[in-house]
Amino acid sequence: MYTTATAFLDALGEAGVSCIFANFGRDHPAIVESIAEAQASGRKIPRIITCPNEMVGLSAAHGYAATTGRAQAVIVHVDCGTQTLAGAVHNAAKGRVPVLIFAGLSPCTQQGELKGSRNEFIHWIQDVPDQRGLMRGYVKYENEIRTGRNVQQLTLRAMQLALSDPKGPVYLTCTREVMEEQVPRISVSAGSWKPLAPAALPSDELDLLIADLVRARRPLIVTSYLGRHPAAVAELVRLADRLAIPVVESVPNYVNFPADNPLYQGNQWNEPRQNPLLAEADLVFVIDSDVPWIPTVNRPRESATIYSLDIDPLKERMPLWYISAKQMFRADAATALDQINKRLKTASLEDAGIAERRARMTRLHEERAAALENLESPRQDAVTPEHLTSRIRGWLDDNTIVMNETISNYQTTIDHLRCNRPGSMVASGGGSLGWSGGAAIG
Repeated sequence: MYTTATAFLDALGEAGVSCIFANFGRDHPAIVESIAEAQASGRKIPRIITCPNEMVGLSAAHGYAATTGRAQAVIVHVDCGTQTLAGAVHNAAKGRVPVLIFAGLSPCTQQGELKGSRNEFIHWIQDVPDQRGLMRGYVKYENEIRTGRNVQQLTLRAMQLALSDPKGPVYLTCTREVMEEQVPRISVSAGSWKPLAPAALPSDELDLLIADLVRARRPLIVTSYLGRHPAAVAELVRLADRLAIPVVESVPNYVNFPADNPLYQGNQWNEPRQNPLLAEADLVFVIDSDVPWIPTVNRPRESATIYSLDIDPLKERMPLWYISAKQMFRADAATALDQINKRLKTASLEDAGIAERRARMTRLHEERAAALENLESPRQDAVTPEHLTSRIRGWLDDNTIVMNETISNYQTTIDHLRCNRPGSMVASGGGSLGWSGGAAIG
């Protein structure tokens, strides 16, 4: 029997979901039955991974998506399971991670009018006025599946939104009665529901940006999550090397720039001091960053020219956010940096100024590296975070991904792990603790 639940699972598979991290409840009998039928018949569906804790389940989906770029699905139990997702929803939203979250609703009939009608006391207790409202402040899209006849289209639309920049979680709900509905089998191709193509820079604005970059005497690049796409890291290295522009990571979620590159000038967090490179910069190019600086203690000089390039330049879901920029661009970093690098091939550059800047940045990089190495020396009276992290660094190889949730020691961890490979370190992007264990499973 082909039901709404069957069509839903088919749509998830068609959308590229490999794993469903699930915590099943009384709202999911049709889904469980469809899974059992698929296992018995050999019909292909996403892998079901049972997660007794909902926050672990969503964190696992987060870790999977952050390291592969592919959105996964999470199934939880009505309002209670939705609430037990807890801070994992915040992390997925703030980390801009694509994931589809599905939760059942209490049955909408109580006298046996339809298959799936209420038959347990909890169906009344868990009936709340606005279950989707629990998620509304955190998801890109939320909706209720009201019929199985368009469940595949609704699911593919949700995934399309989740995967379109700025990426993020989406939330669907459905009653038992609708999930039990017998529906005709239809064929819907995910090829018609692709995410938005990466956005590029407009030609005239590109010319202006390049002119200012070339003209700048002390330019600086600041980034936080450009490294979610390895291709963007390669393009950033090309740009920085071409013009000898130093790079600072601000509250980084990913490896955005190789730590061993002479133009890498470290990372900044909550330290109550001015970053001298930010203070002296005559041009600051902010790329994919939510918090490029904290103005009360660390900010650019008033005369600095600021450009911002971001998949989410206006931070539309942050009630208070602004920087004073000459121009903001909504664009994909890898695409935009490729445009810039291609234009720079024919640009007239002041080689002497670039060479002088490169030499200075190399010296600063080496001085910083030496200072960090001194901090790694063992002590007789204590195991320091610096020494411990340096020992861990010795065990890392190309198959290792570090899920970083060291909080007060974020800066120490990044300084002393010295990650160079894009994708080798990931943080949640949010502020809810308890993420890393589940993320590592994903």
